[in-house]
Amino acid sequence: MKRQLNVHFQGEEGIDVGGLTREWYQSLSRVIFDKGALLFTTVGNNATFQPNPNSVYQTDHLSYFKFVGRVVAKALFDRQLLDVYFTRSFYRHILGVKVTYHDIEAVDPDYYKNLKRSFSR
Repeated sequence: MKRQLNVHFQGEEGIDVGGLTREWYQSLSRVIFDKGALLFTTVGNNATFQPNPNSVYQTDHLSYFKFVGRVVAKALFDRQLLDVYFTRSFYRHILGVKVTYHDIEAVDPDYYKNLKRSFSR
């Protein structure tokens, strides 16, 4: 996982000096985060993702999430940007930081307002 990734697309000639690897990560992330796969769901402004509890892959969906985690980690290690943004609560969970009710604001603004009213009483 720590070695340099060299990408060669089948049926295409080209030397990977970064462009092919970038294109590979972008193509893979489009498939992983496709709304049809239902592995992740968009929330709030439809620009941020979080794991979908109703994933289509019911049989062994945790292995898919483990694979996605490895792909994201490899992309970070290779200094490749993925065109994916996670919710603040998901980032906090990944980092092991306690999730608070304030993190719900980006996911469900109405529910957050109700919680805020409840806690301010």
